[in-house]
Formats: sequence, C-alpha cells, structure tokens
Amino acid sequence: MTRIKKPLLVFTISQLGAVVMLVYSASAYANFAVAMTTTTLIVMGSLYSYRNMIARRTADVDPEDNKDIIDMMDDPYDLYEEERAEEIEDIKRLIKEEKARQRANIVKNTTQNASAWVSAYRLIPYAFLILGFVALENNGVLNILPYLVGLAAGIPVGYLIAKELFISEL
Repeated sequence: MTRIKKPLLVFTISQLGAVVMLVYSASAYANFAVAMTTTTLIVMGSLYSYRNMIARRTADVDPEDNKDIIDMMDDPYDLYEEERAEEIEDIKRLIKEEKARQRANIVKNTTQNASAWVSAYRLIPYAFLILGFVALENNGVLNILPYLVGLAAGIPVGYLIAKELFISEL
C-alpha cells in the first residue's frame, strides 16, 4: 500500500496542476490533460518495458564476482603492477574486438532490443496520444501551447510514478 501512496500523490498533484488550466479555459484544460496523461503513460510504459527486458537479460548472469577480493588478498601492496598493466592492455584489446563483433551483429542486437520499443506498453499510449491530438483537432479545440506544456509536464510525472512503481523494486 505504501508503494502506491507516492505515485498516487504525484498523480494527484499533477492533476491539480491541470485543474489550474481549467480556471483559464476548458479548451486549455483539455489540451493540457490529454497531452500530460498520454505522455505520462508513454514514459511509464517505456520504463516498464525496459525494466522487463533488462530483467530477462540479467536473469542468467551471476552478480557475484570475487575477482577484486581475490586480487586484494593476493597482492595487497600492488607488487605486481607491471603484470596488471599488461592485463589492462589485454582488456582494452578484448573490448575493441567485442565492439567490432557488436557492430557486425547490429541486426541481431536490434531484434533483441525490439521487444522493449515495440512493446504494447508503449504502443497503446502512443495510439492514445495520436487519437487525443486528432480528437482535439477535429473538435476545433486544439491549442498548441497548453498541449506542448502538457507534453513536457507528463515526462517528469511519468518518470516519478514509474520510478516508484517499477524501478525502485530492482
């Protein structure tokens, strides 16, 4: 329940900000609310998709790497610094080789990452963004300035909500 309180508070404050636009005009409120809500959903969907992609990729990785601890036990006073310089050169060479291999596998990498950017969690909010824009235009109430302000306001709101709901649990 406490995990829901903070995002709900952020959402409530953002909606109170939208109500301030209602005092100005109903048209400005509609533009601001549509843009902010859809942008918030897009950001939340993006972060949720990326979190799931990272969780899938790191599920089989062992985070326990005791090499640094072993190195400290074997050489606490850096007596073998020359050997480490050679190791660093080997690591740099390996990194260059890996980058070349990654460039060669660009299509494979793109398809692996496609699950995050073609996710329904992102596509559905984008559809609502387009439909909301078209609906405002068709009804003759589209006002670009409140719409753009709503787009800009939705990004931090979406991030703050998604951070609390999706990112903080990792």
